Amino acid sequence: MSDTWSAETGKTPSLADLEQLEAAVTDMPDSPTAHYNLGLALAQKEDWNRSQQEFRTALKLRPGMSEARVNLAAILLQTGDLDGCIEQSLKALEFRPDLAQACVNIGVAFSRKGTLDQALHSFERALTIEPNSVSVHMNLGNTHLAMNNLDKSVEHFSRAAELDEGFAGMAYNNLAVAYYYKGSKDKAVENLQKAKALGYESHPDLVKAVEQLSD
Repeated sequence: MSDTWSAETGKTPSLADLEQLEAAVTDMPDSPTAHYNLGLALAQKEDWNRSQQEFRTALKLRPGMSEARVNLAAILLQTGDLDGCIEQSLKALEFRPDLAQACVNIGVAFSRKGTLDQALHSFERALTIEPNSVSVHMNLGNTHLAMNNLDKSVEHFSRAAELDEGFAGMAYNNLAVAYYYKGSKDKAVENLQKAKALGYESHPDLVKAVEQLSD
């Protein structure tokens, strides 16, 4: 078995994969890596309760295992425990101040709590760590949009579109929203068209609202 389960493949683990990872935990109950790998696989299957348990076990065995703490925080965010997400992410940053994902987790949690200033601060910290992260630029764009900082919103959505074509459709859609609020019909229409060309379907209400803007 490889040292760590790959969470980057995007593939849901098969039953055989899980059985292998569960066997590793049985054979090596004191191995934080074994619990961490199983936790990742369970998270990919959206088995949040069991995944959370495995990450917590890994952390009991190795409190400084920041990757496990970041993933635990992400599950807490997924299940609505915003304060728990912030707590675990802050602990991860104590051991690894360079973990941009921990900052993103905190930012999303604060955003969902409606604390936009703190969300913005967390996303900006993430940006200093990973200046070319599409996720960070999208989150910054959304936060500035919610705060009516439209020029900054446009700046970050534009950068996200430049960085990754896979996210460009959503970024162009969000640019259309920002330009709608700026009252720029031409720019809003242009970005809706760019989003559509990439296969991104904008909400009909947004399309209609843009069409009704004055020329």
